[in-house]
Amino acid sequence: MHEYSESPQSLLSSQAHKYRTLRIVFVKPSQYDDDGYVIRFWKGVLPSNTLSVLRGLTEDVVKRGVLGDIAVQLDTFDEVAQKVPVKRIIKWSRQPGTKLVVCLVAVQTPQFPRALDFGKQFRAHGIDVIIGGFHTSGTVNVIGDQDPDIQELYRESIVVVAGEVEGHWGGILTDVVNGQLKPLYSFADDLKNLVDIENAPLPVTSPKTMKHFARPNFGTVETSRGCPFSCSFCTIINVQGRMMRERSPEAIATLIRRNYLERGVNFYFLTDDNFARKKLWRETFEAIIRLRGEGINISFMMQVDLARKPKDFVRLAAEAGCSQVFVGLESVNPENLQSQGKGQNKVEEYVGTIREWHDAGVVVHAAYIIGLPFDTKEQVDRDIQYLMDVIQPDQASFFMLTPLPGSEDHREMKLRGEWMDPDLNKRDSFHATTAHPHMTTEEWTAAYQEAWQAFYSKENMAKILARWRDNPWIYWNLVNVYLWYKNAALIEKQHPMVAGFFRLKERLARRPGCSIDPVPVHLWKRTKEVCRLFMAWARFLKEMEEIWLQTRPRSEREKRFFDEAQRIQGEIWQTLKIAEWQKAYSDAKTALPAKVRALLDPFEELPSKMLLSRHDLNIFLKRWGDLQGKIQALHRSWIWGDGPAKKWFEHLYALHRDAWQSIKVHEWQEVYSGIQGRLPSRLDRLYVRYDALSNQIVCSRRDLNAFWTKTRQNLSEMRFWHIRPSKLVITCFKELLLTIAFARSLVASLRRKRTGVPQP
Repeated sequence: MHEYSESPQSLLSSQAHKYRTLRIVFVKPSQYDDDGYVIRFWKGVLPSNTLSVLRGLTEDVVKRGVLGDIAVQLDTFDEVAQKVPVKRIIKWSRQPGTKLVVCLVAVQTPQFPRALDFGKQFRAHGIDVIIGGFHTSGTVNVIGDQDPDIQELYRESIVVVAGEVEGHWGGILTDVVNGQLKPLYSFADDLKNLVDIENAPLPVTSPKTMKHFARPNFGTVETSRGCPFSCSFCTIINVQGRMMRERSPEAIATLIRRNYLERGVNFYFLTDDNFARKKLWRETFEAIIRLRGEGINISFMMQVDLARKPKDFVRLAAEAGCSQVFVGLESVNPENLQSQGKGQNKVEEYVGTIREWHDAGVVVHAAYIIGLPFDTKEQVDRDIQYLMDVIQPDQASFFMLTPLPGSEDHREMKLRGEWMDPDLNKRDSFHATTAHPHMTTEEWTAAYQEAWQAFYSKENMAKILARWRDNPWIYWNLVNVYLWYKNAALIEKQHPMVAGFFRLKERLARRPGCSIDPVPVHLWKRTKEVCRLFMAWARFLKEMEEIWLQTRPRSEREKRFFDEAQRIQGEIWQTLKIAEWQKAYSDAKTALPAKVRALLDPFEELPSKMLLSRHDLNIFLKRWGDLQGKIQALHRSWIWGDGPAKKWFEHLYALHRDAWQSIKVHEWQEVYSGIQGRLPSRLDRLYVRYDALSNQIVCSRRDLNAFWTKTRQNLSEMRFWHIRPSKLVITCFKELLLTIAFARSLVASLRRKRTGVPQP
């Protein structure tokens, strides 16, 4: 490891003196979707840390006078949330006395095709282009610059950077203004002697870029680089090395204080690949704790491993404001972990590790890989269920195993000549790009999609939120996360980590080789997509409202009422053996004639009736007794012999007869007389039902059935091409108003509840 150092002033050639201004345009490219459109959103979620790092390095170069009296102007664009104004940038290059360079930064493998297309556009106008990021760094470091991707960049005269530019950025910019750029700048030939970032310039975030993100108070920073482990699918260790290099705790504190006071940044994503392996983890936590003592109340999320940690690690992390940890579970199958060199993960320790974080009040976000060598479609389904029921992380991100350039997996597959999808745009860990030994491409993709659907199902989200209902701060943060994640993964059909809110599709921003639709065709397609999106949002917001009603923090009065009502109703349902009755009827109903089903079906809803008063109890017992009479009558009049249906009637009749002998009507009436009049007023506006199988009270809005009926009607109308445009517009407008109404209701609830337990 060598210290960060760069000469205070570089030698400028005579050519450099003809420039008054050096304009540097930093672009973090997005990628194309499966239809060839650039993926861009109205609001992004996770801003790029690399843009901030390079802005800080550039300001440091200017401060040290490396470029003499040449003025430097910076522009940053994160294409996930910003449109890159290509034509305007080209015009900037033609301004007198201006030298312009476009830097395509933080380019990962799936973003490489888009970055290459950008590079070709700018090179066609004689603009210098530099490209860097994990794709070029991993490729050069592991395979070499003879790789076809690097050779294509050379042919286009696009300058390649491999490795980290701390200690070298001033020299590269000097070469820009001197007109002496080299084809390749490689700074990671020796992974054991990378630059020490302790005294490297601090990142500087662009407020202009952050306006395009959902949370302008969101910051990113890396406190360290590298990871000591050797996972075969990882590119980090072949780009940033296996030796930990760190910024000083004092530098981190300085950055946090400056961003808090100047821009109000109070939440950070610490982008370290493995914060838990820092040597100065304790000192960093203590520095942040001191800041919080000064009134700078920041919180953060970080990435950690599952290996054993020092005793105080979790406690100090929580005290410093850690609200979420991102952990690489990867799999619950030990054979899969062993095959990927993930020996530090011990499946038998997962539960205890996650419980330790939960006890400290920290949410756990699990990374999970689907498509590891010992996976099968059926096994993945079982593993995801085990993940939800036993391991119990609060959040999960799923990835498909992908051989990325720079990883050991990619190098080995390339040496063996194994097939990998040549379209780098698909190497995003969300597509099947190799042949799996036990699954077809369709099965692999289905397993991946079903994992998202299962984890972010209404039932699992409700179960997780119920665990945190007594911690309102965590509860509402998780609600926000679920709004982001489920919208991205299941509505926008993009991975949440690269997605934002409300997908934008520019007609002309399409991958070369894809046809450009005429304006009317494009507008028609987008109108249908947006209409479906609004309706999906309406359904989703309604679902989240139901989850909130089931799991929301309750006042002490509500808790007492629900506990007592749930206890007494559970006793009644157990006495009457209603769960057994429901199962027996469900098993036999398909064998019954339609007339018999019509007679009994109304009573299928009766077990979900919530008894909130003595009057409700009396009505229920009368209707349930009438049901017994109907069963007896049907049993006596059955004319089809001694088949399965008659045996079923005998079984159901026996259940009723045995249960009816044990009822304690007067005792139950007395209990309900005691709780009558204590019904919380908010329940008057809700539809309350009872789930006999889980012994739980479930709440929803009274107009839920009407909402779903209307939504289904509108969805069915959207299936037909012959729908009149006027009717389509009216339908869309109605659905938009409905979505806005639910959104406003949910936002109002969030604002009221974030500060504490709701009012009774």
